[in-house]
Amino acid sequence: MADELRFDPADERSTLEFLEKVVAMSPASQTEAVLEAEKSSLTRFANSHIHQNVSQSDCQLLVRVIEKGSIGSASTNSFDSDSLRKTLECAMAVARTGRIPAEPPDLPGRQEYVGIRNRCRATADFSPSDRAMVAKQLIDECSEKGAEAAGAVSNCENVLAIVNSNGLRAYHVLTDSNFTATVSAEKITGWCDCYAVDVSKLDAGQMGRNALERALAGRNPKKIPPGRYTVILEEPAIKDFMDFLMWLGFGAQAVEEGRSFMCDKLGKKITGENITVVDDAYHPAGIGIPFDYEGTPKRRVSLIENGIANGVVYDRSHAARAGKSSTGHALPAGFTEGPLPLNIVVSPGQSTSDEMIQSIKRGLLVTRFWYCRVVDPAKTLITGQTRDGTFLIENGEIVSGVRDMRFNENILEVLSRAEMISQTVRRIGSTITPAMKIADFRFTEHVGEG
Repeated sequence: MADELRFDPADERSTLEFLEKVVAMSPASQTEAVLEAEKSSLTRFANSHIHQNVSQSDCQLLVRVIEKGSIGSASTNSFDSDSLRKTLECAMAVARTGRIPAEPPDLPGRQEYVGIRNRCRATADFSPSDRAMVAKQLIDECSEKGAEAAGAVSNCENVLAIVNSNGLRAYHVLTDSNFTATVSAEKITGWCDCYAVDVSKLDAGQMGRNALERALAGRNPKKIPPGRYTVILEEPAIKDFMDFLMWLGFGAQAVEEGRSFMCDKLGKKITGENITVVDDAYHPAGIGIPFDYEGTPKRRVSLIENGIANGVVYDRSHAARAGKSSTGHALPAGFTEGPLPLNIVVSPGQSTSDEMIQSIKRGLLVTRFWYCRVVDPAKTLITGQTRDGTFLIENGEIVSGVRDMRFNENILEVLSRAEMISQTVRRIGSTITPAMKIADFRFTEHVGEG
């Protein structure tokens, strides 16, 4: 076997030098080399006992070539010279078939990027014993209350680097940490999920305590009739809605194929005037990367502005066909869904959580949804069920837990009925969102036992 080309993904200089060597090996007219690397660790617990510690490191090289107006791509995680040459040859063979036209015909040249600081050494170095202490805090508190905890504590360091034959060089490394847990008390559950770039700011203690309190408060749930209720959808529930909008219509490919809810709606009202949604990799609470998988700088894109459909995101090929400019939202070569907004931010409102609860005469507080599925993508109609903390509100107070129910709703119509929006936001995954008070939310049936 030929000598392996050595580099450290966490080191910008050695990583870019490695990619430059790959590009120099290519026989193609134009070549792009993209490196993705991940180091992740996880501690899992169930029945209030830690039962798993795992760590993994992975690194993948994706090469894309342009030859005679056509594109070919191939990938490998073997970095010896022979494997790299074979990968380039495979990409060349795909390009020679002429099946994928290069649109536009050239790779981008050198770019300038706005720096994003979302790497924390303490997060990258967070150890199994550190993660165990985070889990233990919730486990001990649950044991004192006769409840059980299950969940995971994780931390990761991710790298994305790009070099092409037209002079582009891009590199970014970020870290993230996550604590997620489900607390069970007499078959009733509470749940939490929190993230932090800097693990010292991971609010696992308070979030775990909230999950425990909800599990205890939800015992002996009432069975209320299905129908329309005023609801407070907490941040995880709104995040689910944003995920569906992202997949169903905020990307240029969905518009190009005529299946997006944004088709023929740009410039028109599609939600309430109090709804503004953007894609913003640079949001201070976010976890963005300053460039996409083609090396194009990320742009902040207004998707919905004060209820008006305002735009979608583009990569270079979809932008070329639409007569637009790329917004910096390309995903890896071979990804079939086209460009997508991965850093959605929903603008906050002016209400506190207490104010939203106190404003409801009779309604529900919904922690999150589960088993959500698309019914009609063009209408943003989905179905799903509540889970891990659904509570009855009467006369401005939470009075009891209620049995979980299934819902059928049009997401855009739901966002047209948002009466109050919280003044605070949370990051869940890569989405930043407030909670919302929604009128006339439709529940169709009960789920679960009884």
